[in-house]
Amino acid sequence: MKQLKIHKWIRSIFCIVLFLSWIPLLQAQEKRLIDLELNEVPLSKALQQLEREGGKNILFVNDEVETYRVTAHIQKQTLAEAIRLVLTGKPFTYLERQDYFVIQRTNKKQKVEHIRGKVVNEQGIPIPYANVLVLQASDSTFVNGCVTENDGTFLLPNPYTDHYVLRVTYVGYQTITAPCKAENLLYMEPQEYQLKEITITATRPLVEKKNGAYLTHIKDTPFSLMGSAADMLGHLPFVTESDGNFSVIGRGIPEIYINGRKVRDNSELSRLQANEILSAEIITTPGARYASAVKAVIRIRTIRQRGQGLSGSFYADYSQGHAGKGNEGITVNYRTGGLDIFANTYFRESGAYSTQQAITQMQASSAWESHSNQMSTGRENYFNGEIGLNYEPDEHQSLGVRYAPEQHIGEYRNSFISSTEMYRDGVLVDQLETEAQNTGKKGLEHSINAYYTGTFGKWNIDFNADFYQGRHRNRQLVCNNGENDAASTNQIKNRLYATKLIATTTLWKGNLSFGTEEIWTDRWDRFEQNGFSANADDHIRQDIASVFADYVLELGAFSLQAGLRYEYQKTHYYEAGILQPTQSPHYHHFLPMASVFYQKGDWNAGLSFKLLKLSPGYSMLSSAVSYINKYQYSNGNPNLVPQIHRGFSLNAGWKWINLDLYYDHTLDMYTSYLKPYDDVNHPGVSLMTKASIPHTYAYGGAISATPKIGFWQPNISTDIFWFHSNARSLGIEQLWSEPLFSFRLDNSFLLPQGWFINLTGSISTRAKQSYAIFKRNGYVDLRISKTFCSDQNLQVSIVGYDIFRTRLGKRFDMYGDRTFIQEDSYADSQRIGVRISYKFNATKNKYKGSGAGQSEKERL
Repeated sequence: MKQLKIHKWIRSIFCIVLFLSWIPLLQAQEKRLIDLELNEVPLSKALQQLEREGGKNILFVNDEVETYRVTAHIQKQTLAEAIRLVLTGKPFTYLERQDYFVIQRTNKKQKVEHIRGKVVNEQGIPIPYANVLVLQASDSTFVNGCVTENDGTFLLPNPYTDHYVLRVTYVGYQTITAPCKAENLLYMEPQEYQLKEITITATRPLVEKKNGAYLTHIKDTPFSLMGSAADMLGHLPFVTESDGNFSVIGRGIPEIYINGRKVRDNSELSRLQANEILSAEIITTPGARYASAVKAVIRIRTIRQRGQGLSGSFYADYSQGHAGKGNEGITVNYRTGGLDIFANTYFRESGAYSTQQAITQMQASSAWESHSNQMSTGRENYFNGEIGLNYEPDEHQSLGVRYAPEQHIGEYRNSFISSTEMYRDGVLVDQLETEAQNTGKKGLEHSINAYYTGTFGKWNIDFNADFYQGRHRNRQLVCNNGENDAASTNQIKNRLYATKLIATTTLWKGNLSFGTEEIWTDRWDRFEQNGFSANADDHIRQDIASVFADYVLELGAFSLQAGLRYEYQKTHYYEAGILQPTQSPHYHHFLPMASVFYQKGDWNAGLSFKLLKLSPGYSMLSSAVSYINKYQYSNGNPNLVPQIHRGFSLNAGWKWINLDLYYDHTLDMYTSYLKPYDDVNHPGVSLMTKASIPHTYAYGGAISATPKIGFWQPNISTDIFWFHSNARSLGIEQLWSEPLFSFRLDNSFLLPQGWFINLTGSISTRAKQSYAIFKRNGYVDLRISKTFCSDQNLQVSIVGYDIFRTRLGKRFDMYGDRTFIQEDSYADSQRIGVRISYKFNATKNKYKGSGAGQSEKERL
């Protein structure tokens, strides 16, 4: 069966490659026809109009063409034909290249010529985006210039004299000046400074501190060879990854943005190739413009691409552990002038496997103890995608819309097989062989985003509007010792509307931004069961209105930021259609933030404070009591209130060493804990429920070092964490405060011929904190990659995850209200996989919609 599924993935990959092989042919057939009336228009303006209409850059020297005027009737002409028409009778001709045209002057005595060249490093590898300037040899007066293409080449009009030179600059390389020829091959060498007998090579730090954020350079670093953005993010300093979810040390789950647009689904990170990313910025104290629940932000900025026409990429990966998992995606973008039309699809076929051993003790009217072993398997097929357009009428404005559907393909299915022995006062009273089936389907979900950004003088406007609608159903059937014991169905429907407006302007010596965000949500949650608990019919309507302002001021080596967000939250909670006033609160919160950052030379330091508000996820508010097994149920808590965080952080850095210290005091921290369910009617049954703890303290620190030693780029980090949570108000007496240490050594090796190796190891120590004992855990991962083609567009990676099978799942002992549970689990983390990715052409989607109401989408 596994072999058959592997063959299915091979066939899928083959189909994708076959599809992409036709795209250049389709592009070659694409002709955009121009209709234009020109009446005594300056030639420079005419060429600019043709550039906009034809969707392809036109390079010319303004001083040469400004004295000529054009009168022409252009009807259904290609761009090349239109250029030829406007140049008729004038001393100019043109050259056409793949991505642009060059206008050149001609005369009777001289042939048409141009300056062509290529810029490479000392190893002969092309250098894209290098600055190439044509200067007068006598006084270095600027004449013309351009930037090299992805393959290091450039093309410029000939200045028609031998008295000019070329000057080439690029960060990290020595500036070179060479005679200006018709054909030029220019070699650049790394920048070096010599002081007596010491040679210092200028290298940019892998991680820099800028304006209080950790800026990690991705382009031309080992991070660019990590496969996808999803593969790369877990290797960033102060970022950890587990089961595809990311966390910033000391802050928790971050919001992730790509070019200013909020990532709504982590599959987007799988579609984005790491070698398309310029930088990743980790913001540990987000400003007031972000939602009240946002503790950290990761902002990904992609490499600025140029060009017109079709572009795209595809990837496919497959990994095999106990169960197989596969993903494949295609992205296509068509650009013409200021218009982008884009579409992408993502498919996932995922198998799941896990094991669990648990001992549960409960002291009620009798002493109960259960010993269970469980194996669970599952499979789901999943699809999502997006289609949309982005239009830039000029360099100051951009607007667009995107529609993103997602759905399970067929039903998902999870199966659980377990054996349980139940003891009462030390006597065996029950032996169970349990089989459970969970089946369900995520219906077709719809997400629509529309945006507008514009710059008007000193003002910038950013507006977003969002709509989301989805539904989900789940069925559960449990058999104990061959007899049906429990059955339930759960149906959920969600709807959301949101808008967000941000205005930014300069004020005194700084920048002021302010705006509003409004969110309306509607959620229906209906639960029906066969008698083990009670039915539930919950309906939650919620309105959130916010206003916010941020001010950033630069004063020499200091950067100051202050912000304030006011948020009004109104909830209506219905049970079976009847409003529950005590569970329908209104909240008013003022949430300030402030930070000061200092940087001079290689040193930096910062101090910040922020007040945050986190609302419980909607599933946490459900009143339904769900069946886990015969002796354990679970439910939510409709009475949970928002938790308030007071967060302080202090950070400092020197060159490639960064230190971050943090402290967080939380009011009404959510927790899940175990307690007796109903000792009279359901003896021996425990309930996993939700509650709030009045006061919780979390504090710690982390240090990261990223030196570069030849072809070895290590990322060494360690952190320490304390967690103090007094749950005695819930009947839990235990209270420990031992520190938890974590260590990580992330080794990257850049080898010749496009080879790359990454070996990462991590370990966390055992610690007793609050009312839980966390056991030692760790992992070792290995990645070997090879890039092909001169532009590194094709990449193949082989990956080994958790090589020594030490990255276990939940490993803890936890105390509850008269209860104790000891759990050890394994979640199929030891895997081997392969990934193939390919991108073609140079254009990149310019969509700038950042989205609104993102925190509410996550709660839904």
